[in-house]
Amino acid sequence: MAIYRGRGYIQLTGKDQYREAGEALKLDLVAHPELAAQPENASRIATWYWQHNVPQAARQDAHAAGVAINGGDPPNGLADRESRFARWQRDLTPDVMHKLEHGQLGQTVAPAQHSAPTQAPHAGSNAHSFQATMERMLPPQNGTAPHITGHYGEHRSARDHGGTDFNYQGGQAGRNLQHPTVHSPVAGTVTFAGGSYGTVKIRDAQGNSHEILHLDGVKVKEGQTLSAGDAIGTMGGRGPNGASQYAQHVHYQLRDANGKLTSPETFWNQGHQHEAGARHTQAAPASGTSALRHGDNSQDVGKLQQDLNRLGVRDAQGNRLAEDGRFGDNTREAVMAFQKQHGLQQDGVVGRDTRAALAAQPAQTREAQVAGPKGPSLNDASHPDHALHNAIRSKLPSMISNETAAHVTLQAKQNGIDSADKLQNVTVQDGKAFVMGTTPGFRAAVDLNQPAPTLEQTSAQLLAGHSQQQQAQQEQQKAAMGGR
Repeated sequence: MAIYRGRGYIQLTGKDQYREAGEALKLDLVAHPELAAQPENASRIATWYWQHNVPQAARQDAHAAGVAINGGDPPNGLADRESRFARWQRDLTPDVMHKLEHGQLGQTVAPAQHSAPTQAPHAGSNAHSFQATMERMLPPQNGTAPHITGHYGEHRSARDHGGTDFNYQGGQAGRNLQHPTVHSPVAGTVTFAGGSYGTVKIRDAQGNSHEILHLDGVKVKEGQTLSAGDAIGTMGGRGPNGASQYAQHVHYQLRDANGKLTSPETFWNQGHQHEAGARHTQAAPASGTSALRHGDNSQDVGKLQQDLNRLGVRDAQGNRLAEDGRFGDNTREAVMAFQKQHGLQQDGVVGRDTRAALAAQPAQTREAQVAGPKGPSLNDASHPDHALHNAIRSKLPSMISNETAAHVTLQAKQNGIDSADKLQNVTVQDGKAFVMGTTPGFRAAVDLNQPAPTLEQTSAQLLAGHSQQQQAQQEQQKAAMGGR
């Protein structure tokens, strides 16, 4: 057996490496190579090796660091490194780092989602959640359930992650390496099957495209009609460089009817049925009037737009709706905002329940109630907090509405992060946005599941705070001048 074989966290290989590390760390690794396997020494060796061999510029890049360590490009185990890097980047939230900083590790820190035990939905649980959808696609095997390993919107090197990754609990071992069967999340028609990424795309009745990537084998063909739960292929890690380019997992991404990427987790957790539109998500109104939905063009849609404007409900950019009778993206966004405010299913369809909620609104307009101070919107460059809002908006996933982004801006400013140059980072985890300032202790956590005020309200509130701050500064200056 080789004496100077690989040992430790970053493995030393060969007598020369053992000698060099031993001299640097004052360990006799040539005479006693087994010392390299002891945890206290292995951690010191790994730190020394990293500092000695990995350039500073490569230390935030798993690919570049791997090249420096292994000497080959692509380096061995790159996919696994990238997966682990993304996992740690996700798990080390500002809240966890705060507890580490204050010596509170292990005190009421929620377990990371990737390692939390997952149970199959029991009777009476939400059968249309994303967890239930995962278990439809990867049914639990001998008590082992699927779990999320990567969330939609996570920052991945050059761009945000466009889907949700999952596989069975247990990492790259056991069932995950046996190419288990992957099933369709929805009923629909196959629009694409194959390609260099092992992709199957399924169009549901509402026009959403459910896209599953990295399949090892594909079992369907273009034009085939599927039911939810039908087998579509086997799990793998396929990419342009071969069947094992990536770690074994399912990558599930979702595009709406307009081709825009959206979060599969949000889609299913909002209560979409597993047929994803094969049946209407709201019953037709009792009056016999048909439901209003995206693509409609009628006087009823025009009346809907007038009602939403009257109530102060805006689209995702915070704008009033054009009262043109056309049910486009902006109208659907406003309908979903109204549904969210009233605890309704956020499907963007005006059915019986949404009509009833609209009819129940008081005669006085919410628009008049929230008119408040006049002034520029946060989207306007003349607003004093425009730069801060833009900086925060750029760090949030694109699926986050402008209203919610504005609310995050307000909370950040109230917690001392009052300018763009004081903003360090924004991360989204478990339905919350964590804002970190450059000043230690300046941070904010915002629940993204709570309804946000309108863009006008938040813009006005920030403007009022700015005016009060200016007034206070002027009074202080007057007091200082008077004391001379």
